[in-house]
Amino acid sequence: MTRQTLTADRPTRASGATALVSTSETVSSVDSRQSRLLEAMKAQYRLDQQVKFLHLQAETESLLQQLKAIKQRRQAAEMASEQVEQSESGKSEL
Repeated sequence: MTRQTLTADRPTRASGATALVSTSETVSSVDSRQSRLLEAMKAQYRLDQQVKFLHLQAETESLLQQLKAIKQRRQAAEMASEQVEQSESGKSEL
């Protein structure tokens, strides 16, 4: 990778005299800062996705528990219904 130097000259006043201040930054340092910014943004995005995932996971677990409870109630109702049918069929035989 080649290195380029960006130079910005701007006049400033120091002790009543005008002086030219030269500010130099290399492209690689700008790229480095941009890379760090992108990584920070990616990390934030990943964190946001992790939060969404955890919420979805909790919601899924809750729905699964609700389904299990419904299934248990349905099975209990079916068993009770079968017992009633059996007891009624036993009474009619007498």
